[in-house]
Amino acid sequence: MIERRDRRELEYKVVQIVQALLGTKEVSTEACLLGQHGILDSVTAVALVVQLEQAFEISFGDEDLTLDNLSSAGTIVAFLEKRMDDKDH
Repeated sequence: MIERRDRRELEYKVVQIVQALLGTKEVSTEACLLGQHGILDSVTAVALVVQLEQAFEISFGDEDLTLDNLSSAGTIVAFLEKRMDDKDH
């Protein structure tokens, strides 16, 4: 279950997950994760989705697995915030 959280807290948690997957501390909220210039390969991208599902107790549907939602930590946070807002209404 997603709880309403502070944006900075969400960013911190998402960046921590990406850093752990990559084994580096050099990841910003705007780093390109997926796409042509992305730093994640397909296997790591799947692991990211699994980690996000576990950390935030959500499920990603096929329609959620888009570059708009997953291209950076910032876009992931925006997706999580939207999910929280939808859940509240």
